[in-house]
Amino acid sequence: MKPRRSWWVAYSAGSLVVLLALLWITVTVVRLERAELEARSDATHQEALRLALWRLDSWMAPLLAREAARPYFDYQPFYAQRRAYTAMLDPIEPGDVFTPSALLGFESEYFSLHFQMAPDGELTSPQAPSGKFRLLAEDSYLSGAQLMSNARKLDAIDDLVTQEQVVACVAAADETTGEIAQPPPIPSRLPPQAAQQFKSRQELSKRRGTYLQAIEQRGQAVQPDASDESVVVGGLVPFWSDDGDGDVELIFTRSVRVGDQQYYQGFLCDWPKLRTALLAEITDLVNDARLVPVIGRVQVEALDAALLATIPVALEVTAPQPLAAGMLSPARSTLALAWLAVLGGIAAVAVTLRASIAFAMRRARFASAVTHELRTPLTTFRMYSEMLADGMVSDPEQRQTYLETLRDESDRLSTIVENVLAYARLEDGRRPTRAVTTTAAKVLDEVLPALRRRAETAGLELRLEGDADEATSIHVDVEAVGQILFNLVDNACKYAADASERVVHLDVEARDGRLVLRVRDHGPGVPGAVAATIFDAFDRGTRNDGDPTPGVGLGLALARGLARDMRGDLKLMQPAANDGEATGAHFELSLPLR
Repeated sequence: MKPRRSWWVAYSAGSLVVLLALLWITVTVVRLERAELEARSDATHQEALRLALWRLDSWMAPLLAREAARPYFDYQPFYAQRRAYTAMLDPIEPGDVFTPSALLGFESEYFSLHFQMAPDGELTSPQAPSGKFRLLAEDSYLSGAQLMSNARKLDAIDDLVTQEQVVACVAAADETTGEIAQPPPIPSRLPPQAAQQFKSRQELSKRRGTYLQAIEQRGQAVQPDASDESVVVGGLVPFWSDDGDGDVELIFTRSVRVGDQQYYQGFLCDWPKLRTALLAEITDLVNDARLVPVIGRVQVEALDAALLATIPVALEVTAPQPLAAGMLSPARSTLALAWLAVLGGIAAVAVTLRASIAFAMRRARFASAVTHELRTPLTTFRMYSEMLADGMVSDPEQRQTYLETLRDESDRLSTIVENVLAYARLEDGRRPTRAVTTTAAKVLDEVLPALRRRAETAGLELRLEGDADEATSIHVDVEAVGQILFNLVDNACKYAADASERVVHLDVEARDGRLVLRVRDHGPGVPGAVAATIFDAFDRGTRNDGDPTPGVGLGLALARGLARDMRGDLKLMQPAANDGEATGAHFELSLPLR
């Protein structure tokens, strides 16, 4: 494997590793960004859900606190004022003064009917009195239609609940209330899901404690019989009852012990209206919210943050779609910059590696070409100088021939050295500027003699075609123009010396604000494989070290550099072949007119 190929293999392998690493980083960062957006969306959703629960409980708590603090004797349509605490137990006696219950004419949008269940299971309602109390209520407080409607509601409640069901619900509530009232301690180390469950329980306990505290404070403020030790009023217990048609009704009940008698009091809720009112409170917080009844006893371990503390209802909300990452998010912008930097770095390293390889190849070609070019004249110098120094050449004419040969070889060496130095100065930008403003005719007059002498030396004719206008002004380095044209004519003399038509054409034309000088010959021309690199320094195309044509492959590179240094250009023009005949080499030098 060639060294430069191994360099490219190593570079490609390193670049692939870097790109794969960056790709892995990109995938990881995008995944983490997506997870962070999902977590942020979930946190926002959970915060809105918690706020909605607090708002719902805060809206329900005053209503329930008022009902929980209602005196037990309010569940009688009338009670004897002088015996307020025992009126529901004693028969009516002559001379009793009856006070109407606050519930007799009570109307609520959310609580349909209040009821009381006696120890024997009889169901009565202060809003649907019977007997003498019905006549008394109908005269002053309720219309006949209202009494009939309330009576039907009472019958419905009688069909919905049984004494056993009420007793069981109250007993179950008494067992769980104490557990919920005190927040459970969170262990020091828990899995995330378990920690979230304990957190949910703590939040529910806190909301339930706030609700119970509000009821207790309101009860102490308005309960007129709180000091009577013979009366024990329990807390309100909500439960759901099936009406037999697939619908459920929300009922609140409480236990009331008066002496040794156990009563149960409560009220029926209008759940559709109550649900509508509750959902209206949180429309600005959550979308697509639903209040789902939680039927049956809910174990403390299974309580979730979406459960209301005041009523057995769970708030269900459709989780929002995770936040979408913008195209210019910080993470993606950083990744884009990283990709640009890495790709730019890989490209820069590739360019540097290519330039380094090209430089190494140029250096190798330079060493080979200069060594080859110096070997012949140095050999000639050594051999002729030894012969002359040893007196081996006695013939004056032959001595003169040797001396002329040494002179020609010294000129050849001087030309090689000057070209190398000139190219080095041109590459480093150290070439002095000797541009002058003159005319195209004067430039040609100055450079043509040297070009003709070189053509005549090779046995060729330099033919000038076109006309350089005396008025055509140009700002160029005349010496550089002469060096460029001499190099082109010299190449024509080297490679077209055996052409059938021994003519070198120099065409002159001014067009489009430029002076165009074309040098053409009738030699073998430039092969297509060589044309791409013909202007590369120290590149002599397909010629090998045994090529008798002298040169180090620097002339055309120097000529193009000089042309571009004067804001011009030197190009190889490849004319189309004509019936298989050789068309020769065709170079075009263009210089800007002033």
